[in-house]
Amino acid sequence: MPESDTSGERKKPALKLLIVSGMCAIILQTALLPHLPFIPDLLLIFCVYLAIHHRSVGGAAGAFCLGYGLDSCSGAPIGTNAFAMSLIFAVITATARCLWLNNPFSLLFMVLLAVILKTSAFLCLGELGSLAMLLQPMVARYMMWDAILALLLTPVVFTFLYHGQEFGYRT
Repeated sequence: MPESDTSGERKKPALKLLIVSGMCAIILQTALLPHLPFIPDLLLIFCVYLAIHHRSVGGAAGAFCLGYGLDSCSGAPIGTNAFAMSLIFAVITATARCLWLNNPFSLLFMVLLAVILKTSAFLCLGELGSLAMLLQPMVARYMMWDAILALLLTPVVFTFLYHGQEFGYRT
């Protein structure tokens, strides 16, 4: 009688948890949270989680799909968020391979780095275009609020995803 593959059985629920969480984050980000004065970037935090805990082709594809899903549902130009999330995944993954990321402060630093990368990617892609110089104080204020909200929500998102995988869903 062949032995059952327990690692394959565990990967399927983990994948389901990540897919459902990603879809819920996209829905929250595009449908419910735009009514707030500052929109917390749940997908950015989710992308950092993927880059730290799922450094694989599947994680990269997940980061791209998160960005593409956000582009599709939010009305943003197609490819801007997909590029930004892919860039975040690549840089955070490369950084995570070189650093010891077992304390909360290093994880928060990775999220702060991701906020800076996403804002820089949008500025480089020309989303703000020639107005970037005129709107520089507004961009700095937006990046500050984005960073503060991301830093506040990081422990909640990481705890949810980490403990959700711990109860039989961890890869």
